[in-house]
Amino acid sequence: MSRNRRAAGAVRGPSSALTSFLANLGVEPSHRITTWGDTSGLNANPTDDQPTLAHDEPVISPQDQLDPAGAVTARNVVAGPSQAGDGTTELQNENKKRKRGGGSDDDSEYNEPDAKKTRAASVDSDDLDAEDPSPNRPRKSQPPIATADTAKVTPGPLKPVGSFMDCGECTKRFTVTVYTKEHPFIPSTYLCVNCCYALGIDPFAKVKKAPQKKKLPGKKEDRAKVVHYEQKKGVSALGDLCIQIIGKYIEDVEQLGDIGGINMDKVCKIISKSRRLTAETAQLFYSADREDLSMYDCTRLTPEAFITISKLCPKLQSLNLQLCGQLSTDAVTAWGKSLKQLKRVELFGPFLVRKAGWLNLFKSVGKRLEGLLVTQSPRIDLETIEVLVKSCPNLIELRLAEIGQLNDDCLAPLQSLKKLKTLDLSAPGSPLTDEAVIALLSKIGGNLETLDLTDNPDLTDEILPAIIAHCPRLRRLYLRNVVELTDEGVSAFFASLKKQNRPGLEWIDLEKGHDLKDSSLDALLAHSGTTVEKLNLLGWRDVSNDSLGGLAQCKHLKELDLGWCRQVTDFTIKDILDGCNEIESIRVWGCNQLTDAIPRKKGVRVIGVESHSI
Repeated sequence: MSRNRRAAGAVRGPSSALTSFLANLGVEPSHRITTWGDTSGLNANPTDDQPTLAHDEPVISPQDQLDPAGAVTARNVVAGPSQAGDGTTELQNENKKRKRGGGSDDDSEYNEPDAKKTRAASVDSDDLDAEDPSPNRPRKSQPPIATADTAKVTPGPLKPVGSFMDCGECTKRFTVTVYTKEHPFIPSTYLCVNCCYALGIDPFAKVKKAPQKKKLPGKKEDRAKVVHYEQKKGVSALGDLCIQIIGKYIEDVEQLGDIGGINMDKVCKIISKSRRLTAETAQLFYSADREDLSMYDCTRLTPEAFITISKLCPKLQSLNLQLCGQLSTDAVTAWGKSLKQLKRVELFGPFLVRKAGWLNLFKSVGKRLEGLLVTQSPRIDLETIEVLVKSCPNLIELRLAEIGQLNDDCLAPLQSLKKLKTLDLSAPGSPLTDEAVIALLSKIGGNLETLDLTDNPDLTDEILPAIIAHCPRLRRLYLRNVVELTDEGVSAFFASLKKQNRPGLEWIDLEKGHDLKDSSLDALLAHSGTTVEKLNLLGWRDVSNDSLGGLAQCKHLKELDLGWCRQVTDFTIKDILDGCNEIESIRVWGCNQLTDAIPRKKGVRVIGVESHSI
């Protein structure tokens, strides 16, 4: 089988691993390689149909072409079927000379630079696997090791697996793998597989990963948890522990007995929080002598369970049901017939109660009804309100919050309710206007103590003088999301109250007052600073730190919301904590100037510090 290179770029036959290794190092044969045939081909003219890589090199005898390691080169591999013995004998004789320290006169040619170029690639790996008999003699075929000063490629980071990079040693392109190794002498350059072998590096060695630090138990951070500065700690009372156990095993309790109304209410809150208030567990709170009943999550109560209330609690005077989405028209009608002492009804989410149920309830209860507080009912309309006013003229508390059909026309019948002390008309289906609200306040404002006009974006500063003129007993004012209020109007409102020596307000909600600034806050504190207990200033983005410092004079302040007041600092909180002796909670969502060094106070919760929630 012939392995001759017929022409440049021609397809080569199979070669040994060592042949490929030398070829990758740039060692190529300079003359034709003959494995079988006449040995005269070594001295033949290289231009006779045989291309060569060194046309100008002198022809050297086979004996002179041994490399320093004693390996056989392309020029001395001339053994054929008829001359194998001769070739082997010559090689053995030459090796013996080298072992004795001798050599031919032409050995000096191997130290010349031109002689290095004439070395040819090996043909057979069996002939080239012989080890160097003289280890102290340097190998001339191994290229010099590159250094940082002789870097052939531009250093850079390792590219992703599958990308192409230039080898830092031979500059050839190779494919990056998970085993790609860095050059030992040139940082930030990487080696191909062949150069790894040449430099004595295992190209397929696994990369050792740095050991990960073990996380200590109990140190895992919960980023969704908001840190409160001061939490009340201590031993729970024995009664509270018993109530918690009852709430935990409420399904197994057959009878609560006489534990008092306050403890009964605590148990109801505990099981409502976990939504275990069902038709079966609700019967534990029914009693023939109960006058007040509050259930805080009635999601799992069936319509029949609501009807049962009227049968098992006939003496009820106040009924409070939250999240009563399954309350039916029949249940409300049954209440009107069976609850002969009912005076106050508070419902959140009675979506299924139709107009007929409301009309039957109002007509049955009649003048006894003093409080009707309904939130989220799509069935209450103008006719229902007219029947309510006509049948229940003694109403003291009225809440029609988030009523879809409530509009300006529904306010006209309400002008007959002269005894109202609490009025809530927040978030109506159609926003109320200044004219309708002013007309209503002029008729019923004399006894009002609480006014809630939240989420009425069409209201403006015009209602503020009407509140001053018609609501002399007002103690709680909610104007949240009334975005048309201006700084001049609010400051003039509190200044007028101060001028008329009106008593200060206790609860003030002016959330989302984006246009309210220092003058509004200064006037508010001048009038109600000594009486306010709950204050909501969320969204007052332009109020200054100096004005916020005046909150320290609010001696009775318990709850404060400073969300998105951008000028709040650690010193502002310190002044509030030092001046407000009754403060219990401060909300500071969006106050991005607060740090971890914010002051603390026992018994006070500061909620919403960004550095604690991220």
